[in-house]
Amino acid sequence: MGKGARASGEFPDLALAGLDGHSRPLREAWREGDALVLIGHGDCSTTLLTLPYFERIHRRRSRGTALLVLQDDAAAARGLSAELALSVPIRLEAEPYPLAATLELVAVPTLFLVDREGRIARVSEGFDRDALESLAERLGVEGPLFVPEDRAPAFKPG
Repeated sequence: MGKGARASGEFPDLALAGLDGHSRPLREAWREGDALVLIGHGDCSTTLLTLPYFERIHRRRSRGTALLVLQDDAAAARGLSAELALSVPIRLEAEPYPLAATLELVAVPTLFLVDREGRIARVSEGFDRDALESLAERLGVEGPLFVPEDRAPAFKPG
């Protein structure tokens, strides 16, 4: 198995554009506490599997923030957001993917838990039910993230 994404150190504080076209520094996400940052791509089946649960974390969290970074253009990201009824804040990372390069990303989706000081506290690559449950708990989501009707596998690589 190859080396995974960088699992420690400072999370890069790049400025990325939102769907409104305005760039903002990523540090806004963890200014008031833990931030769960998902980096993914709309053409990736594992990202598409993960997004509804990431949205569920965003909607049900009682602390911290969630931020989605899509490696898509604005039109594709808007379409995906509308199709999945996403309310989580979205930033766009264009080629040559400077955030992904700095983080040594090897797969999407990759989730990063970033603490209030901007340090990477945890990394999860691909779709991992146990990791998502644990990350949801860290953001104050009460009760199980997954319900019996969810047909998601325990794990799917990115």
